[in-house]
Amino acid sequence: MVGFNPGGDTDAQARYMAQAWPKFIPGNPRILVTNLTPVVVERNFVWNSAPDGLTLSVDATPGIYDMVEDGAQFDMREVTMIGVTSGKEGLWVRRANSTEAYDCIDSAFNSTGPALTIGAPAPTPDRLGAPVVVGWLADELNVPLRILNISGAFGSAQQYLMLEQGVVINSWVSGPLWGQLPRTRPGWIRDGFLRPFADLSMPGFDLGDNGEADFHCPNVADAYLDEEQTELYTAMREPEIYAAKNIVGPPGIPAGVTAALRDSLADAMADEEFAKGMAQTTGIPNRFTDGAAAQQEMFDTTQRFLDNKDWIDAGRSAAGRSMRLCPLTPPRAPDARRRSSR
Repeated sequence: MVGFNPGGDTDAQARYMAQAWPKFIPGNPRILVTNLTPVVVERNFVWNSAPDGLTLSVDATPGIYDMVEDGAQFDMREVTMIGVTSGKEGLWVRRANSTEAYDCIDSAFNSTGPALTIGAPAPTPDRLGAPVVVGWLADELNVPLRILNISGAFGSAQQYLMLEQGVVINSWVSGPLWGQLPRTRPGWIRDGFLRPFADLSMPGFDLGDNGEADFHCPNVADAYLDEEQTELYTAMREPEIYAAKNIVGPPGIPAGVTAALRDSLADAMADEEFAKGMAQTTGIPNRFTDGAAAQQEMFDTTQRFLDNKDWIDAGRSAAGRSMRLCPLTPPRAPDARRRSSR
């Protein structure tokens, strides 16, 4: 199960795994990829599925923000973690021709220039999930920002399209986007169409060179935040990006089935051909955590989020000062059949 439309990095990883993972699983099963949006609905579906190991999801975030949204039926402390394949990196990039007044985020401190605009499926600030950290940063560092409410499913595929068409948004906040851009949109970074704005990775992490350019902007937490700000930043950011791509099942999968799935994923990630193929397909560096360790990390990170929720809710209020409630529907890709018939 994938909680986003086809065409994004999570969908690409799921489809690669569907054809390459089965040979490592006892019985060499056939894997069918199904896209179900929005992501909360997909997570609910997996949560309520039979705990037989036959229904799993490839998720783009740890799902911790999702679990406190209206309609969520799941608790990430209780899901069955099969493993984590990447995480800890994050970025903010900008579309050059509409934000040419800026370089890295410090060039926008106290600016009266054009606003950086990102999209989020959140009708009100109190329902702002993962992008809360960006609104909070903009408030703390006095960066001009608009957060627009995008109606409906809003994943990587929609953001690519909006940036290509110059519609609605002029920047993008993401997790493991930097490494995949040379594959998904070759030349965007090399030619300067998209440019680095802020490294939003976990403290101490450096995005580095993706083959087209170096992410020259420093890690925000390391360069611009004091100790107290870094603590709050981490409380908000960790639940979004510490596990960027993870394989999850419903609670209660029998121990033997769980062990077989975890072992098969560990074997696959240790296989040079599989690991190299997945990194080339998705553009995402592999940073594997085995299922047992991932289970504990998920529990601990979720609990820290809940323990700091009052702080994070205060951050939502700060983000609200940067949020413009503007319901929008993401543009659709042109209909190839209709275009060819003209």
